[in-house]
Amino acid sequence: MRLRFNWRHIPLLAVAVFALFPLLLLFMNSFKAKSDIIKNPLGIPKHWTLENYFNAWEQGNYSVAYVNTIVITGFTVLLVCALSALAAYGLTHLRTRGSAAFIAYLFISMSMPIGFIPIFFMMVRLNLINTWWGVIIPYVGGGFAFNVFLMRAFMLGIQKELLESARVDGCGSFRAFIGIVVPLCKPVFTVAAIFSALGTWNEIFLSNAILQVEEVRTVSVSYLNFTSKYGTNWGLMAAGGVITVIPMVILFLIMTRKFVTGMQEGSVKF
Repeated sequence: MRLRFNWRHIPLLAVAVFALFPLLLLFMNSFKAKSDIIKNPLGIPKHWTLENYFNAWEQGNYSVAYVNTIVITGFTVLLVCALSALAAYGLTHLRTRGSAAFIAYLFISMSMPIGFIPIFFMMVRLNLINTWWGVIIPYVGGGFAFNVFLMRAFMLGIQKELLESARVDGCGSFRAFIGIVVPLCKPVFTVAAIFSALGTWNEIFLSNAILQVEEVRTVSVSYLNFTSKYGTNWGLMAAGGVITVIPMVILFLIMTRKFVTGMQEGSVKF
């Protein structure tokens, strides 16, 4: 098969190079010694070494940080998907009072900027500082409105006759949701899960303020261990960056096809 060149691909290639070059540079520098980075910051390593990874894993305490981040991300994704799906189902297929007002409230809440300072003092009052729930609750609340609109747009495409026939056969609203709506909404669940996982895994400001002790810190907060006001070890920082982002890169590469499918199907009536 002959590959035909299309000039329209040039802007796409330029954008791809612009986006991928920092990641490639980070990856190459993670295998360099500190002196090699200073002499040759943009080139290929002359002497490849894994020492930066071993030191970064130990200095960043990633064995603990990975467990914390996986637990926090897992609970956040599950709660966001479950709560957003239930809310979207109620707003789409159940006749409830005040649904229009609730949709307006979600839109306003999604549009208003909310700083982490009020959230921090709220977590202090709730005695949730240095706990997983101190960041899980804000993460779930922060992604709730967007995912409700996303799932509601997808659920509008589900035929009402399908749910009405299920009710005629004796299915209640919740049983119809579990047995019919959830299986049909797998693509949009994938999109919501990926968005929530990426946002939770990479968030640093709120987690740095609430998770103040080493035992509960996430990978993004542990990454700060490689910088100081006295100097920065760029080799350790590059290796720590790779260790931090590689799980999300693998996740996105695995789920790319389902992610694109869910975005296309969920945006039809957005």
